[in-house]
Amino acid sequence: MASLIDVGLTGLRASQTSLTVAGNNVANVNTDGYTRQRVELESARSQFIGSGFLGSGVSISDINRVTNQYAIEQVRVDTSLSKDVDKYLSFIDQIDSLLADATTGLAPAMNDFFGALQSAGDDPSSIPERQLVLAQSVSLINRFDVINARLDTISDSVDEDMRAQITTLNSLASGVAQLNEAISAATGLSTNKDPNDLLDQRDELVRQLSEIVNVTVIDGDDGQIDVLIGKGQALVVGSDANEAMLISSDEDPNRLDIALVENNNPNNVTSELNGGELGGLLRFRESVLQNVFNSVGRIALVLADTINEQHRLGMDLENDLGGDFFVDINAPDVQLRRVIPNEQNALPKDRVVGVEITDVNALTTDEYVLEFAGPALTDVVITDASDNSFVTRVSLPGVYPAEFEFNGLKVNLESGSFEIGDKFLLAPTRSGARELELNTVRVEDIALASPIRTDADLGNIGNAIISQGEMLAVNPFSDVGTLPTWENPEELNPPILIRFISDDYYQVLDNSDPSNPASLNPPMDNQRYIPGVANPIFTADEGQTALVSGLRNVNGVQTPVGGTDIGQVVAGVGTNGYGAQVTTFQIRDPDSGLLTGTQSVSLAANATAETMASQLSSISGVSASAFTEVRLSSFTDDGAGTAPELTLILEEVDSFGVVTPVPIALGPTFDPNDIADIINSDPDAQTHQVIAWSDGSTLTVRSLTGEDLIFSLTGDATDTVDIESDFTAAPTVMVGGDSVTVGGRIDLRLASGVTMRADNSNLFEQVPLPVSSFLGYQVELAGTPQSGDQFTIEYNTGGVSDNRNALELIGLETSGIIDGGVSTYGEAYSQLVELIGSDTNQAQLDAEANTALLRQSENRLEEIAGVNLDEEAGKLIQFQAAYNASAQVVSIARDLFNTLLGTFG
Repeated sequence: MASLIDVGLTGLRASQTSLTVAGNNVANVNTDGYTRQRVELESARSQFIGSGFLGSGVSISDINRVTNQYAIEQVRVDTSLSKDVDKYLSFIDQIDSLLADATTGLAPAMNDFFGALQSAGDDPSSIPERQLVLAQSVSLINRFDVINARLDTISDSVDEDMRAQITTLNSLASGVAQLNEAISAATGLSTNKDPNDLLDQRDELVRQLSEIVNVTVIDGDDGQIDVLIGKGQALVVGSDANEAMLISSDEDPNRLDIALVENNNPNNVTSELNGGELGGLLRFRESVLQNVFNSVGRIALVLADTINEQHRLGMDLENDLGGDFFVDINAPDVQLRRVIPNEQNALPKDRVVGVEITDVNALTTDEYVLEFAGPALTDVVITDASDNSFVTRVSLPGVYPAEFEFNGLKVNLESGSFEIGDKFLLAPTRSGARELELNTVRVEDIALASPIRTDADLGNIGNAIISQGEMLAVNPFSDVGTLPTWENPEELNPPILIRFISDDYYQVLDNSDPSNPASLNPPMDNQRYIPGVANPIFTADEGQTALVSGLRNVNGVQTPVGGTDIGQVVAGVGTNGYGAQVTTFQIRDPDSGLLTGTQSVSLAANATAETMASQLSSISGVSASAFTEVRLSSFTDDGAGTAPELTLILEEVDSFGVVTPVPIALGPTFDPNDIADIINSDPDAQTHQVIAWSDGSTLTVRSLTGEDLIFSLTGDATDTVDIESDFTAAPTVMVGGDSVTVGGRIDLRLASGVTMRADNSNLFEQVPLPVSSFLGYQVELAGTPQSGDQFTIEYNTGGVSDNRNALELIGLETSGIIDGGVSTYGEAYSQLVELIGSDTNQAQLDAEANTALLRQSENRLEEIAGVNLDEEAGKLIQFQAAYNASAQVVSIARDLFNTLLGTFG
């Protein structure tokens, strides 16, 4: 049975322990991670004394931490979110300041560059103005360099910060593992009592880990915990800590990735990590920094390419065509630098792959992964590098070099031992800002003028006007070279004469010899003019080709072949010599080359060129025109017998196909001048759009629509006239009593992607060799011309005051070029600045919100587990009073014992 003194002593011990714990709480009020402790008391076991159970004092059951696991976990979560946003904000704020600042941003430099071009355009012959253009070009390049260098510095800072975070992460993980071991040992020694201080230290280390990366804590045996990071990657397992390390990325050796070493095997966990300062760094690097590199690079590439393209269309002070203003964005070494082979590609590392930018309008800021995905070695898959989404699949020919295009890019696989599983990172815009360089260094080489000029003949009767002309291309096909139009320095090849042969039709002729203009190759001898609208003279379709019936192109020289002979009238019905033919057209997409359609046309024997041209024009992508021209000369009248007289017979075909001859008597004089006047004044000839002209010895008669022309000669056998067309090797001699039918010519224009084959060579060759009809420039006619009006196009030699190309260069500033032709350079940059500014503002809001949430979580935990000095002071008084009371109990027990001893002493 416990005595009174024993009861008092238990009270003393309990009060003393409570005082000690309260004092310890007060002493650790400012200790990070310290959790308030509390003594847990319970009554000592009572003893039965006959009349009842008698208490035997108090015992200490435990000393506990006053905490809440949910509150601890919430603090970790909010800490991770807050640190993530804070770190993200600290870096994106640097980007925002860099891009938006007037002294470092691109906008002022681009404005100054185009302002200098504007000044030069106002006075294109001024050397100082041209020097200013070069100076502002250098300033613009320097601004791109400054931005790129600053981005490189920020990128280096991210890497350094990651190194510091990984070092701290490993230190904390090791500390947690050591504490796990210590806690396990202490728990065993204390019969499963918690080592509170060690638990506090471990919780604080885990909280510090949550500042670096998002953590998940799993309780284990013996008081130990496992710590997982990211999406379940084991950082600490019991008393073992896995080391985190930085490694070079397999996809991009210039980028650092994070790996966890488990069983001496580094596993890349970069994509699995989130939260904390490390998560904020990764999020900034992947979603902001890379995008800014690529966006600024894209602006530099588009600017350089479009300025170069327009500059090449101009003429400099020395009458030469403009060259590249900036260094070519597709220089061979630059193409190779846009491709980064994966480090895991099979040996030998001999693959040569480049990326050429073919369409800056379609250029994006994305990066791509090219993978030889199998099952065949020719199977290639392109995915988006940011999210692995599918972009396109390509089947290669199986031999190298090979190439394919997508999204404005051409991938050139030059050579190498390609294997299934090989991967390549395609980064087309990343280094664009770094590689912007000036190519034009002489003021004389700045091409501000247009190389073509047009003029109207002073003797023109009509009021038609010709435009100044628009340059379209000098070398549109990189694998072909310069167009023939520009192959001779300081010359237009050929100079052009536009001559109206009627009020509604004109010829476009080679004016290399102004005294004897000749047909172009391909010819444009019978062009229809449409009044009331602007009439473009040439094609703007770079891939358009031309074919001519009855002519074969041999080494660029047109020579007659069989198929359209001048024939005799048989039983009163003329035959033009054309045989039947089936023409088949294949229509392919110009970009992809895929076949989209096949159409055939059956052309009947002896059909007029007008009829056949109408049939051919019904094919999509095919434009056909026709005319018939015959030349008559050597008019010989023997002076005896019947006087010779020519008759021109035209034909009318009604809706039932019935042909009715329309004869036009050409007079008794047998003189070419008189005959031309008769034809031009005859109503039937005008209705059928037949015209004629004479040089005094040769009469030329033309059907502007391609109708057959039938001539009949009356007179004696010694009355003759020579007749020929473009399709005769030599003139045919008509004698009195002869009739001759002349068939027309068909000119075909095939749009890009359209090709033609025939089943014979009666009209067109079976496999005709098309001739490009694209000259690289365009002019327009408008107004009301009259027959005989003439216009010329020639090289703009000496046009030093011409500013047309300067105006085109200036116009690029406000032209939609980027994002598929939607945004200007300035708009694209403004959108980037706006995007970064918006993200920065959102990050600031997120940082404030997360800081507030973290503060709430910390306050909530502090309310539960923190030391309240007022509360502890009260407890100290309480425990002191209890201690004094217990001491009084002991004192009374001692007095009673002394009294008892005295009684019996």
